[in-house]
Amino acid sequence: MRATPSRILIIDDQMDSVALLLSYFKDQSLDILIALSGEDGLRKATAGHPDAILLDVGMPGMDGYTVCRRLKADPRTAMIPVIFLSANTTVVHKLEGFAAGGVDYISKPFWTEEVMARLFVHLQIKQRVEYLQAAGAGETPHDSHKVPEIPEMGAMSESASRNNDIVAAAIAQVQHDESEWPGLDELARRVGINEKKLTELFRQQFGLTVFEYVVELRLENARRELADSGLQIQLIADHAGYRNASDFSRAFRRHYGIAPRQYRQACAQATTGDHSNSR
Repeated sequence: MRATPSRILIIDDQMDSVALLLSYFKDQSLDILIALSGEDGLRKATAGHPDAILLDVGMPGMDGYTVCRRLKADPRTAMIPVIFLSANTTVVHKLEGFAAGGVDYISKPFWTEEVMARLFVHLQIKQRVEYLQAAGAGETPHDSHKVPEIPEMGAMSESASRNNDIVAAAIAQVQHDESEWPGLDELARRVGINEKKLTELFRQQFGLTVFEYVVELRLENARRELADSGLQIQLIADHAGYRNASDFSRAFRRHYGIAPRQYRQACAQATTGDHSNSR
């Protein structure tokens, strides 16, 4: 369990959107920060050290893309996952969001299950990276580096706590070998419950089936590999559990609205542009 709840920064100038997000989070043990402008968002991101940022694109003055680029240019905030919120979901706008450094793009009007599921996946990925970095540096990982059950539900009954432990155990099994899907029946057997119960627990906590959660996690890892490595797309597809690059490409396009090769090119162009502008 986390020693402290995850801290989320919402940057959005529309109070109705902020109120809706707050209603989603009201039963979760999350520490919420709110900024109603890009400038205020940058200040609160630097001072508040959030674990994730939900960022509106269409803000007056400094838009979300500019805010994200400035966050990624600052070493103090560069590693915070940024999830864009926007009513404009064309491929061009999504591409610009990913090129600016965002990890995800959620359409407005948004749904509770989608916001929660995507947020929790990115929080878990960030915490897992921190855990591995701490372990790799020879440090003893602290509680705040553990990969927890997200969201932490505050005071929980014994049965709720056990359910969270089951979900955590299932996630640990999946993360042990991310490219190998053991099957729902085998995964349920390993954590000591039946398939129906395991699916029910994942739906309650993430709004996703177990397999949908695994797909979310694998595609996000693949997106990072496309942006940060020179690995062949076929090898990245293998890591994500796809037998051929075509199946992987279709799944990636459905999820992110852009093909893997186009996404990699956009990231490379963005990096080249940043280097050119810094001269």
